Amino acid sequence: MEKYPNINILINVPQRYLPKAEFVLRTYCYILRLSPKFFYGTHGEGINLYYGPYNRINYPVRIYFDEATAAFFEEQELYPLERVNFCKYNKESIPFLFSQNGEIYTFFEDFCTIRKDIIASGFFFLTCWNEHIMNIRGASKTRVDFKQSLQCRWDFTEIPVVDVYCQILYRIIQLILPEFVRDIRWNVSKAFAVSLSHDVDYWHFWTSQHLLSTYQYNLTTFYKRPLNALFKIIGHTWHKAISNQPMRKIRQIIKKEEARNVQSTWFLMGSSNYEDSRQNYIADVAYREQIIDLLSQKDVGLHGSPDSAFKPEVLQKELAVLTELGLNPTGFRTHYLHFDYQTSYSILEQAGIKYDSTLGYWEHIGYRAGTSFPFYPFNLKENRPFRILEIPLIVMDTTLLSSKAMNLSVVSAYFRLRRMVKRAADYQSHVSLLWHNTTFDIIDFPFWGFLYWKIIKKAKKKNGWITSLNNIYDEWVNLSY
Repeated sequence: MEKYPNINILINVPQRYLPKAEFVLRTYCYILRLSPKFFYGTHGEGINLYYGPYNRINYPVRIYFDEATAAFFEEQELYPLERVNFCKYNKESIPFLFSQNGEIYTFFEDFCTIRKDIIASGFFFLTCWNEHIMNIRGASKTRVDFKQSLQCRWDFTEIPVVDVYCQILYRIIQLILPEFVRDIRWNVSKAFAVSLSHDVDYWHFWTSQHLLSTYQYNLTTFYKRPLNALFKIIGHTWHKAISNQPMRKIRQIIKKEEARNVQSTWFLMGSSNYEDSRQNYIADVAYREQIIDLLSQKDVGLHGSPDSAFKPEVLQKELAVLTELGLNPTGFRTHYLHFDYQTSYSILEQAGIKYDSTLGYWEHIGYRAGTSFPFYPFNLKENRPFRILEIPLIVMDTTLLSSKAMNLSVVSAYFRLRRMVKRAADYQSHVSLLWHNTTFDIIDFPFWGFLYWKIIKKAKKKNGWITSLNNIYDEWVNLSY
């Protein structure tokens, strides 16, 4: 029995919509470890799955399609909220678009119809269609406004709806086409994947000047917050006198990861034009030597400036800075998550970047493109997938702890992340963790470093593969038939 069997898929949709449908079906097949073979038209021999208008031929699996759907994606419109169809699946309320009301499935003796258009719905979320239309209408093209997203409005940010659509297809294949069922494993034997990364916004955060201003703040506010201020004064004094060595801190993280047999990706700044001089560390000769010493053998990506996601010449310049250090930055994540889906992917593709991991919300953990799995984003202008892999950003430390975001305690964050790890294990999927190197500071972020190691331990116990983004990329490319 072949490792990834060919599944014959017949697509009967308008020509302009066909690449979109094929893109989603191929994405689902990657996840389900199937090799799709596409056929086109109204009928075909040996077809396993059919997507198109009603057809009298009873193919084993049929997916509902409304002929008006193709026109929607040509009209550059927002989806009417009153037409969103919510259904319960695995005790969760899941939104379906372009779909029939009622039950998800209709079963017959030897075939099944999926009554929800999981292809068009998947395309809507995988392309961040709502953001795209909002941008056309004048919304900010720097960092997406989470509160304007459908995920926020409908309260399903922490539900990977595209993964659920794929799971719906998988359940039907189990029942109708069991010969196509394959065990979904990562790195040969692992049940799910956890990718680790660190954004190095500051190589040396606690400069003398910054420490002095912090002392002054704690002294002047001592009467308002005596215990907290005293803790900070003592802690920062100890921090400066004993452990204020950025190289030592990063080496500790590396050693702890190696001791746990896990790998991570380090995103380094390539610009030296930041207003905060501490972020211009890449121009400092001493810091450059430390970077080479510590990270030259690690997976390193570019933590691009906001402009690098919009200006090709800026991106090339910042990549060159890291390349000159002997590093090989094949991955990208922009600072502040400034990113425009269509514009930024085009620039990254032209620059030869292999993968991006920017697509997440700053204000909330979850699934901005509706999926936890890596996927190839879609170029709407050219009606084709981009030649760059997106590994979604799902969890970021500052999102959890910031008073401007979720403002969670360490305990609350632990239960939230434990649930996401369980979901990844249940769906054989993926969750990404971004922990800044500064968040391991036990004075200013007590217990947040501990939470990172705790979640890694929890994931390993559930047979998760904890690894770098580059390893996730290599794994997924091998599934690209």
